[in-house]
Amino acid sequence: MAIKYVFWDSDNTLVNTYHHHWNKHVETLKQHNIVLGEQWEERIYTNNGSQNWEWLHAELGLRVEKEDYLNQIDQWYFDHIAQIQIRDGILDALDMFEAASIPMGVVSNGRKRSVMSALNAKNLSPRFQFVLCIEDYEGRKPEPTPYLAAKNKMQLIMGAEIDSKDCLVIEDDPKGVESGLAAGMPVVHRAIGDDNTPAFLAQCRAFISQ
Repeated sequence: MAIKYVFWDSDNTLVNTYHHHWNKHVETLKQHNIVLGEQWEERIYTNNGSQNWEWLHAELGLRVEKEDYLNQIDQWYFDHIAQIQIRDGILDALDMFEAASIPMGVVSNGRKRSVMSALNAKNLSPRFQFVLCIEDYEGRKPEPTPYLAAKNKMQLIMGAEIDSKDCLVIEDDPKGVESGLAAGMPVVHRAIGDDNTPAFLAQCRAFISQ
């Protein structure tokens, strides 16, 4: 059965933000006399801003209030937003799903301020029915709740019941893959560093033509 809806992750799935998120912490922490070593890179990547403040505060001695720190990293992010690029093949995939009249949404573990700034900067937001961020649902990936919340949101928009198996999830992160599968949805996993764009597009096309 062909899929009827698509739910995209945002960071490093739609837009390449891995190094942007890393650099916003590195550069901001310099202002607080903290050098962020490369051994922390994966930890920064797997957490959102609030979670990163928590461990930076507890383990590396960051002495600034959470909201102040979030504002500082967000300001660096906004000031350098032009550096973010859409991931290869994404525009072709979006065109493909739109041509098949398949509604789409975004489901991110990130905070709305940073997620929306990147999507708006690349004019991607209008292509989706909605964008859900960490503030919009309970729990976080790899729990199923983010994608179940997306299904409920799409049901409200479409005015009809939706079966999880009709919803395709597209993710870069194994935790996101786990979240989609736990919600009962098929998943396309396109990991960071996977540059085989033709294979990715072929996977997407297969879910349209089944």
